[in-house]
Amino acid sequence: MRLTKRQNTLQIKLLDIIYTKGPISRIDIAKETGITPATVSEISGNLINERLIHETGEVSSPLNKSGRKKILLDISPNHSFYIGVELSEKFFSYCLIDNRGSLFEQKTIQYNQLLSESNLTKTLFIDELHLFIKQCSAYQPKAIGIALPGHFDEITQTILTNNLFWENFNLDQLLSEIVLPIYFKNNVQCMALSERLFSVDKKMSNFTFLHVGRGMFCSSIYQNNLYGDNAVLVGEVGHIVVHPDGELCECGKRGCLQTYTSESWIIKKSQILFDNSDSTYLRQLATNRSHLTIETILQAYKLGDEGVINILHNAIKYLSITLNNLSMMIDMDKMIIHGELFTETQLSDLINDYLENNSTLLVTEKKIQIEFKPYSPINGAISAAGFCVIKQLLS
Repeated sequence: MRLTKRQNTLQIKLLDIIYTKGPISRIDIAKETGITPATVSEISGNLINERLIHETGEVSSPLNKSGRKKILLDISPNHSFYIGVELSEKFFSYCLIDNRGSLFEQKTIQYNQLLSESNLTKTLFIDELHLFIKQCSAYQPKAIGIALPGHFDEITQTILTNNLFWENFNLDQLLSEIVLPIYFKNNVQCMALSERLFSVDKKMSNFTFLHVGRGMFCSSIYQNNLYGDNAVLVGEVGHIVVHPDGELCECGKRGCLQTYTSESWIIKKSQILFDNSDSTYLRQLATNRSHLTIETILQAYKLGDEGVINILHNAIKYLSITLNNLSMMIDMDKMIIHGELFTETQLSDLINDYLENNSTLLVTEKKIQIEFKPYSPINGAISAAGFCVIKQLLS
C-alpha cells in the first residue's frame, strides 16, 4: 500500500517505538507518540497485514480498574534481511541479519601478519562481498550497510580518515557494480544506532558508545537521536589531550588519549619493549616484533609481564580520566565500552575501580552505568546491517 507523506511519518514513529520500547500496547504507543489511538490501530493493522509486526498476547494492567487487558505489539522476525560489512585494519567482516537483528550468516577474513604487505585490499573486499551476496541470495537481502573506520566522503567516494591504510580505498567500484542499495556510516555511529534499535535495555534514551580499536571513537544517542550526526569531529575522543607533555600524536598534538589507549599505540609501545627488554614474555609469545597483536599482549599481561602491565595500566588510567570527564559533559545514563582490550576482565575491573573511587561533584549526582559489550569482530558488521534496517524501515 502506498502511503502519503504524513502516513509514512506516523508509521515510522510507531515502528520506532515498537523497536525501542516493545513489546508495547497500542494505548501506550499513543501515549508515547501523541498519535491518536484510532490512528495507532489503523497503522498497526496495516503493519500486521504486512507481517512487519505481530501481537504477542495479552497482559493485565494493574492501573486499569476495569481489568481490561492490553494486547502487546512487537516486531516480527524474518520480515526482511540485510547484509552488513565492517572494514578494519584487522579484518573484513560480513554478516546477514533479519529486521530484528538476528544473525543468520557470517564470515570474517583476518589480517595475515605473515605477508609483507596487507592482504586486506580493496580487491579482496569487493570480491568477497560479491561471494557473500551470492551466498545469501536465498534470503533476498534488501540492502547493504558498510561500517567505516572514518566518515564517508560522497564526492570522492573515499573514507575520511588520517589513517594512511585507507588512503587509496576508493569505493566507487563497489557502487557501480552492486545493484542493491548501499549505505555507508562511521562504524561507531552504526554501533550506537544499532544498540538503540536492538538492545534488550528498553530504558536507554541517553547513552554513549565508546569503541577502542586501532583508533578510538565515541558516539552518543541523546534523546533518542544520534548526537552530532553530521559533524565529523564530534566523537573523536582519541584526540582529547590527557597529557600535554606526552608523545606526539599523528594529529600534531601531544599527549592525545589514543597515544596511550588505542591498539595501534599499545602495539607500538609493546614493540619497543620487545626490542629492548630481555625479560619480557612477549619474546616467548612472538618470534618477531611485527607479529605482536593485542591478543599476544593480553597473554603477556596475564603472565605478569611488568612492562606490559605498565603499558596497559597507563592506558586504563587515561581512559578512565576521559570517561569521568565525558560524564560531566554529556548527559547520559549509560556508557557502553567495546574493544578487544576488554576481553581481559582485569582491565575492565580496573576501569570500574578508577571510576568508583573518583570523587563526585554533588552528593546527589547519579552514577553513570558502565557496560562492557562482549567483543566480537562481527559486531561492527551486525551494526552496519542494523543501519540498513533504519534506512529501509525507519527513514
